[in-house]
Amino acid sequence: MDANVDTNVKDEVAELINWETTLLDRRDWDAWVDLFSEDAVYWVPSWADEEQTVSEPETQLNLMYFRNRGGIEDRVFRIESRDSYASLPLDRTVHIVSNILVSGIDKGEIIVTANCLVHSFGKHGSQTRASLYDFKFRKIDAQLKITQKKITLIDDMLEGPVDIYHL
Repeated sequence: MDANVDTNVKDEVAELINWETTLLDRRDWDAWVDLFSEDAVYWVPSWADEEQTVSEPETQLNLMYFRNRGGIEDRVFRIESRDSYASLPLDRTVHIVSNILVSGIDKGEIIVTANCLVHSFGKHGSQTRASLYDFKFRKIDAQLKITQKKITLIDDMLEGPVDIYHL
């Protein structure tokens, strides 16, 4: 943890992460998408082996990868238009985020890690998944935006579909 990072920045980051997961649970898609910058990367890597995940999202297999906000918006459009078989019906979810740590600031971006448990209920029954979050944030027009959300799922074998609200 970087002791040089202002306490207000730490509080603002924690508030934004908690707000982001609440918007997913409440299915407030437009407000959720608005938290991301136009150049935001949303990445859920797959496991390469027992020890590490893939490292090149552009050339290796991922569970999910959107290279900018447009990809995130497309995914939300498919959910809202009911054009996503994997999302019918939508599971109910609850995100529990903890261990939010600001590790520093690099080239104007705030580097943050957190842990998350997501409990969901739907046509596949109850499921709980754990993941590690790696975020980057940047101030844009005086507002903090997510510029990267990398989600490392702890489980390497998943039952049922996984969508943005499961992560």
